[in-house]
Amino acid sequence: MTIDWAKVSRFTMPSESAGYLLWQVTHLWQRRVDAVLAELDITHLQFVVLVGIGWLTSKDDLLTQVQLAEFCKIDVMQISQVARRLEVKGLVTRSPHPTDTRAKMLMLTNSGQTILEQALPLIEHLDAEFFSCCNHAVLLAELKNLHLNCV
Repeated sequence: MTIDWAKVSRFTMPSESAGYLLWQVTHLWQRRVDAVLAELDITHLQFVVLVGIGWLTSKDDLLTQVQLAEFCKIDVMQISQVARRLEVKGLVTRSPHPTDTRAKMLMLTNSGQTILEQALPLIEHLDAEFFSCCNHAVLLAELKNLHLNCV
């Protein structure tokens, strides 16, 4: 059985599909990010959570898992699971909120801050190298536009 592509797709080649190309580029980029972060014994998702905690607690000492989930655009349950793993690794503390008994507060430990300070320059260097073939301002503007229209 052969698929009649002209009937099922408006594209003559997969490389004409923005979604397909985005998936391929994302997959290639994530593999490189994973390789860099593996040297620090953290996953990409753990890195994103550490960045979110580091950034948000630099602005305000009180950070809940819900606030972090909203900032990172990650499900609250997934944030909770990742935060628990980071706590076991000694990179994050989770403590009761002073006024909301249901909420957990998140903070980087000294070890978490050290890992983040090591990881950020590595990932920024990887990004600069990976995206070097693109006009940075144009790429960033298009990604921001896409992000705004998806959220």
